[in-house]
Amino acid sequence: MIRSCGLWMVAASALTTGMAEGQTALPSGFNAELLEGFVEVQPDGARWARFRYVMPALADDAVYDKVQGDFAVLCDGTAVPMLDAAGEEVSQVVVSLMDKPLEFGQSDPGTVQYFEVFTIREGRCIWEEF
Repeated sequence: MIRSCGLWMVAASALTTGMAEGQTALPSGFNAELLEGFVEVQPDGARWARFRYVMPALADDAVYDKVQGDFAVLCDGTAVPMLDAAGEEVSQVVVSLMDKPLEFGQSDPGTVQYFEVFTIREGRCIWEEF
């Protein structure tokens, strides 16, 4: 696994600031802060980008239906522009939301987490239903 965490630091700060200023509106009405973004090379050589967000409101209102629309907005509005700016090409983007920070790959029964996977086609995120 290759992680390119340094690549996202400046953009992550900009995203957090932008959301605080109301520039990025999520359909749920909740705020999300980018915890980390990185590119992960899969065993078959495919490159996946992972964008992990902390959304504290999930602790009180953990209904998936309420945040379902947020995934595409975060993918199209944040992940794609950040990947383009970094010159990164990936086959998939995984967007995750969690109610509190959790180290990648760890599980915690007390943490609410949701994930969605997207393929990038023509600069747009296409949801990949499991």
